[in-house]
Amino acid sequence: MVENSMKTKQMPKVMAEKLSLLTPKERKYFAVMWAKYGVLNITSKPGVAKSAIGKSIATKMDFRYMDIRLSMVDETDVGLYPSINEIEVDGKMVKCLDFVVPRWAVEANKQPTIIHFEELNRASQQVRNAALQILLERQIGTDFNFNENVLMMSSGNLGDEDGTDVEEFDSALNNRLVHINHSLSVDEWIGDFATSNCHKLITSFIKAHPEQMYKSSENTKAYATPRSWTMMSKFITENFGQDASPRDFLPLLKEVASGYLGNSAVKFVQYCEDMLNISINDVINNYDGIKKDLEKYNRDKNSELIQSLKEIDITKLNKKQLDNVVKFLNNVGDDEKTAYLLYILDNIADVTNPTLKSFLLQFEDLLRTIKKINKPGSK
Repeated sequence: MVENSMKTKQMPKVMAEKLSLLTPKERKYFAVMWAKYGVLNITSKPGVAKSAIGKSIATKMDFRYMDIRLSMVDETDVGLYPSINEIEVDGKMVKCLDFVVPRWAVEANKQPTIIHFEELNRASQQVRNAALQILLERQIGTDFNFNENVLMMSSGNLGDEDGTDVEEFDSALNNRLVHINHSLSVDEWIGDFATSNCHKLITSFIKAHPEQMYKSSENTKAYATPRSWTMMSKFITENFGQDASPRDFLPLLKEVASGYLGNSAVKFVQYCEDMLNISINDVINNYDGIKKDLEKYNRDKNSELIQSLKEIDITKLNKKQLDNVVKFLNNVGDDEKTAYLLYILDNIADVTNPTLKSFLLQFEDLLRTIKKINKPGSK
């Protein structure tokens, strides 16, 4: 419904066609910004992807994204700033003080842009006043106006509810803002962001322990949030690569994890250690119990388990154990599965064994492909 109501003659067709790329929450935020009556102001606990959702909307809609953190800038960074110029007066050059528009504002008008004023309720009074003139009047000073393709949003923290120091707005200002409490579920974070941006071990851990996605603490400066999990992921991937396994990074992870995650580091480190401790016996006897840990895991662990499986005489396994092996093989990559089946065909003499025949029938289609590829003269 939001999407249809926004497809007006005022919105360029090429822009309207991109609305389908947005999630329902992103469409809601974009609709408020596009209307330009009332300023979108989202509030949440720290680290719950307020910046990320603004950036995601801009990327999907092909807008430039400008992020201005009001608690870290001066009022002249936001509004007009002084400049000394010389003008001629009665034949003499006289220095005078002018006020000029910041470059970022001029650049914003050159193409469709989302300007996100972050930490509105944590900024100084002077900075907030400069930002509010832009947000409420869409102008800087009296002469510079933002064009229609510049959209704006603001955000802030909750205050007492999340332990942050914020300024309360008066009723007149509150009445000019569109207040939306920005929350983030585990499914939203993983589906909309983490799957494509975080190490798979982090996403699998949060799926297994959703309560750890946001875990505030009064006892430590660091604590778990979507932001800190993303930072933890960057530590792993930037130092060890996107496909790194705990074997690569666990020693260093133990040293630094608490600095990123606070008390949640203990459980995450234990999870990584447990991943290393999964054996082929766990696969054979309790695959369903470890399935969640393995499904999102890296290929190194699967390759290690495949290698261990080659040392097992599968003709000695019972039906339940064979079923677990089949489930496991169906959840590894085709390369690992093919390599294992070729090993079985090459190394087990009695392929007429009923147990083995029953096992191989589970992979009948793949075996046909393997035989076709391995025929003499085939490419």
